[in-house]
Amino acid sequence: MSKNIPEDLKDYRQQIDAIDQELITLLARRYEIVRAVGALKARENLSVIQHERAEHVKQKACELASQKGLSPDLVRKIYETMIDYAHELEHEIIENTHRQA
Repeated sequence: MSKNIPEDLKDYRQQIDAIDQELITLLARRYEIVRAVGALKARENLSVIQHERAEHVKQKACELASQKGLSPDLVRKIYETMIDYAHELEHEIIENTHRQA
């Protein structure tokens, strides 16, 4: 990086870095809950993918994005990635649970 970075830019970058830390912390919490959901689905023999729920979550996120002045398309893509990963985790948990049974 250049040594002649304006102080304002440094401040903005520090703010972004702090927000990034918060985002990662929130994602970690989200996936802790996803793991618990996966364990519950394994115990109750429930399907991993529940299309209506996934679509509802994405739709609500897009609505909130619009209200906050963000691109709904961007938020939809982010949520699709998060939900796909959640499904992968749940599948893995269910497979491991069934192997141990």
